Amino acid sequence: MDENFSQSIVVVGDAPTCTGFRLAGVSSVHIADEGNAGEIIDGLISSSDSGIIIVNERLLARLDSKMRKKIERLAKPVIIAVPDKDGATEQADSLKNMVKKALGFELIK
Repeated sequence: MDENFSQSIVVVGDAPTCTGFRLAGVSSVHIADEGNAGEIIDGLISSSDSGIIIVNERLLARLDSKMRKKIERLAKPVIIAVPDKDGATEQADSLKNMVKKALGFELIK
């Protein structure tokens, strides 16, 4: 298989978020809390297997500043924040902004 297409989608989030993505067919999920989310995400970033990391946005917002800066500088893997069962937080970037940041240009104008 071509290396460009062998990377997986990974989910890091609370139990309900992970369960929802498992039901949707994502097999690589990591149930996390504020205490271990940074460590899990750091390990996934270091691995070349992850192409997209979907993270519960409340966990992402509560990461320490060093980890958030590391994530902001990444082009790959793409980190996507999704709301949890309580809904969206205001700090979350829109999907359009995340795609623009990852690609370097606007896909849809």
